[in-house]
Amino acid sequence: MKRLVVVGSVGLALACASVSGLATEGSAVEPVAATAQETTSTLLDGVFTAAQARRGRRVYSRDCASCHGPEMQGGEMAPGIAGSGFMVFWTELPVGSMFERIKVSMPEDGPGRLTDEEYTDVLAFILDSSDYPAGETELPADKAELDKIMIVAAE
Repeated sequence: MKRLVVVGSVGLALACASVSGLATEGSAVEPVAATAQETTSTLLDGVFTAAQARRGRRVYSRDCASCHGPEMQGGEMAPGIAGSGFMVFWTELPVGSMFERIKVSMPEDGPGRLTDEEYTDVLAFILDSSDYPAGETELPADKAELDKIMIVAAE
């Protein structure tokens, strides 16, 4: 019976993600239980550098701004991707989930064509633009390491 409840809960979560636009056809969405992850830090701990966010701004301008807008507020074909309105969808998930979602679905004209470092730099730019503090260490370009960092509400 417990297994049936867990399977049903995962199915319900995936259905909600699909309806809310977080899951799209052809994308890999994996359920993530925050309690199953061993987190070592949160976004409030300064997990990216200002230099990394600046590099991310350049990649964003080149590969993302045409759809998401120069100020990350979205456009006709893409949603806004910065600020508390966007981050609320990711709160209580590991940063690795956001990294994977961006990597498998962006840029729309060629998902996966950027390097892991470029995706991580863009992620740092998104976090910086969402008022998370920069720190002394760059975000790692490794999903397993990113899964150790929890997304929490900005202060």
